[in-house]
Amino acid sequence: MPREGEPISVSLHVGNFEGPEFDGPLTLTFHPVGSPTQQTKTLKREGVNWHTELTPDEPGPWDLEVRYQSTRHKVLTARFSVASTPIPRGLGWGLVLVGAGAALALGVRNVLRRVKASGAPPADPSAVPPPSSEAPPAKPDASPAPPGEPPSGQ
Repeated sequence: MPREGEPISVSLHVGNFEGPEFDGPLTLTFHPVGSPTQQTKTLKREGVNWHTELTPDEPGPWDLEVRYQSTRHKVLTARFSVASTPIPRGLGWGLVLVGAGAALALGVRNVLRRVKASGAPPADPSAVPPPSSEAPPAKPDASPAPPGEPPSGQ
């Protein structure tokens, strides 16, 4: 879809069913629908086709009229929509530059962290306590007195 401020490339071909090939000029009129202002260009043939670029300066519906004279005067009309630019071009480039700068800064920070971590002396192995080899303390036996002994006090 065409956008305001961006050129539109137009290529036209006029053919004949009979008679000599059409070489005459084409006149293009390009304007917003309902607007008195218009861009008009007269084109000469370049090779097989007629070529030009048109630049819409505002969003909305536009008309393109092609006029030429062969056996009689002919007018072709095309209507299309022009979209507005999503964000101003300067702001878009500014956002791209800020994003690239942030990515670069984060990348450098990550590299410096790795260099700093690899340059630190290794930890002293004696500082780490050795694993305990002692057995866990035994639980006191909570079982009643052996059955062969009489209860005390009798």
